[in-house]
Amino acid sequence: MSSTSSVKMLDAAQGRIGGYLVVWGDPQTRDLEGEYFTQDTELGLSWYDRRPVLYHHGLDGAVKAAPIGVIDTLLLDETGVWAEAQLDLRQRYVGAVQRLVDRGLLNWSSGSLPHLVDVGADGHIRRWPLVEGSLTPSPAE
Repeated sequence: MSSTSSVKMLDAAQGRIGGYLVVWGDPQTRDLEGEYFTQDTELGLSWYDRRPVLYHHGLDGAVKAAPIGVIDTLLLDETGVWAEAQLDLRQRYVGAVQRLVDRGLLNWSSGSLPHLVDVGADGHIRRWPLVEGSLTPSPAE
């Protein structure tokens, strides 16, 4: 698990979180799927002003695909794509998610739509339009 993708509380009282949603890699630094993002990856950052925050890509049996917050900030730098989000403090499961974030047990994982994704034979992710950001205990990066 990469500490680079760890999610941190920025303001617990307000439910603000932040961390790297995407981390740049290279042929020697791949994720668990054997793939990697670079600064040349087309991420579709201008497609939406906001993206939903899900828990574990909507695969959790209890939370399902209910949005638990909104990503409202995406910034590119030399490490990757820094994301900040506002958790919806009215959501039933957000308190439990905040406790997991406080304990350092959740990481960002980006989600896209399969028909829009383009990955080269070498594992280079050439196109990955960011559709959602998930808080997960088991990220691919």
